[in-house]
This record gives sequence, C-alpha cells and structure tokens, in this order.
Amino acid sequence: MLLIASVSFAKPKPRNDFKILSVKKNVLYFKVDRAFVGGVVEIYDANKKFMEADSLPHTHTMIYFDEMPSGHYVVTVKKGRKHTEFKYDSDSDYSGGAAGSPL
Repeated sequence: MLLIASVSFAKPKPRNDFKILSVKKNVLYFKVDRAFVGGVVEIYDANKKFMEADSLPHTHTMIYFDEMPSGHYVVTVKKGRKHTEFKYDSDSDYSGGAAGSPL
C-alpha cells in the first residue's frame, strides 16, 4: 500500500478595503474592513468640495443622500494613515453591489 500526501499553500486573496452592499435611490449601504472602525467617513461632491463627515463606529454603514443635491459624490473612509474612497452617483437607481466604484 502506497500513501502519498501533497501539501500546497495558496496565496491569500487580496482583501478589498470596502464592499458596496446595496445602492438605491439616495441610499448607499457599504461595508469596510475592520481596520477602519473608529475612523471617519467623509463625503465630497464632484468638485471635491467637502459636504459632510461622521465617525465610523461599525464596519457596516448606511449613508442617506436624500437631503443632499443629486449628483456625483466621492465617499472617503479614513483612519490613521489608511484610507479608501469610492464614487457614488445619486442620480441613478441601482440595486446590488455594482454601483460604487473605486477611484
């Protein structure tokens, strides 16, 4: 009887810093990596004008754009030296995770 064992190690998958969970008219729901918890979420318009900021107490976050003018936005998540950002278009009515796009 012959027994052969083979061991291989796969490369770890690169982790995304964020994932868009849902995008609907005027609502953006996303998840960030745990390293960003305790950081800040900032919203800028298409002209890079600062609109709003809030703390990030959890990995899952929902942003309501219903009181903001419709248009294109950049959502930035920061904590320490680490940051990520992605685009959001409040003019479109998306469903699913394909609406936000990394910069």
